[in-house]
Amino acid sequence: MAKFSEALLQGLMRPAFGEQLAQAGRGLVQTPMLMRQEEQRKQREKGMMGGMLAAQQAAAEGRFDPETMKAYMGSMQGLGVPAQDIMQTLPTLQQANQASVVNNKQNQLVGLQQQLNEQAQILLESDDRSRKEAANFQIDSIEEQMVNIGKETRGIDAGAFVGVGDKTRAGVTKTQLNQLEIDAKRRSAQEQMATSSLQQLKFGTKEWNKRATELEQLGFRKAVQKVRQSEQAIQLANQEYQDAMENSKEITPAQIKKMEADGITVPKDALGQRQTWRSYSTEKREKQIAAATAYLDPTPANRAEGLVKWTLQGIAERGDFIDVFADDITSVIEDLTPEQHSEINSLVTGQAETDVGPIVEQWLRRNYPEPFEKSEKFRQDKQRQADAREQAIADVFAANDNLDPNDPVDVRLVNQKLDASIRESQEGEIAGRKLSRVLGG
Repeated sequence: MAKFSEALLQGLMRPAFGEQLAQAGRGLVQTPMLMRQEEQRKQREKGMMGGMLAAQQAAAEGRFDPETMKAYMGSMQGLGVPAQDIMQTLPTLQQANQASVVNNKQNQLVGLQQQLNEQAQILLESDDRSRKEAANFQIDSIEEQMVNIGKETRGIDAGAFVGVGDKTRAGVTKTQLNQLEIDAKRRSAQEQMATSSLQQLKFGTKEWNKRATELEQLGFRKAVQKVRQSEQAIQLANQEYQDAMENSKEITPAQIKKMEADGITVPKDALGQRQTWRSYSTEKREKQIAAATAYLDPTPANRAEGLVKWTLQGIAERGDFIDVFADDITSVIEDLTPEQHSEINSLVTGQAETDVGPIVEQWLRRNYPEPFEKSEKFRQDKQRQADAREQAIADVFAANDNLDPNDPVDVRLVNQKLDASIRESQEGEIAGRKLSRVLGG
């Protein structure tokens, strides 16, 4: 039989030991309950952590709206989180949400600005009227979207986007004007180079004629024409001077009368008359050559006003059209103030006469872009019509050997036939449109 030690027996008889055994027994009974409570605690903490992370994610993306906030608070309350603790987390989440909302809206504005730039590029580069109208419509629509974003978003000033469409169009116009000025300056420099290349050759030679033809084909017809007229005037002045010198041995009454008509006092003696005639002829030649080459000289102030008026008159005549809804460049020129005339005159003074036209056009484009553009388009359309008519007449003469382009009767006949053909074509188009409306209705 097994024997227990004395110490064991004494311990069993002690009341404390019995109490310890009782506590151990109760602990063994309570362990499953404690484990369940611990599991529940962990699940609750996990839910709280998940809810907090979801709320933080929504705020970071700008989605922590009132509905989401309500769901978050309900979830936290369901997990047993005190209301005070929940309320303490809301300011941070709302601040993060607002920052994200502003950031998202700013990203939208960046995208809209890119779209605005694309439409501006269409206005800048396209000659298609329908595309430009569509681009203008898109610009207005984009401005409206930008303003609405500003109105709906705290922290973004809607007023900053009011008028952004007009500013965009103004920027396009400014870019176009700058480009026109650059093109005009480049063109002026090219014309000067064309003029210089012709002046380096002897007028009337094969080399000069060949170079003139090349320049005309390159679009410098006006420059070539100016040089040609200048050289012809110089040739005429030299020929007249040579003839005058050959006829200076004995001065005739006609020569004396001519000098006196120009205000020259003619001596009575033959030697004095010859000397006066030579001086008169030399001075006349110098004046003729100076006039022939005046387009190369800087424009003096006293001549600038006349050149400007003459240039404005030409522009007005070319761009005069009837439109009750818009001013043409002719109306603009008629209404220019004396101060504006003085401003243009000052721009022209000191410049070569060949630059007067481009300078005046640049000033009109810069200050009155819309009327100038409309009038320029009208002028170009008229020029295209005139060119088409000229080509049609040339084709008629080319196809009919019995017609002479130098015979006024034949020219008048061809023009009458062409006008009649145009009228028939227009009447046919009108009848076609009426028929289409009838059938369509």
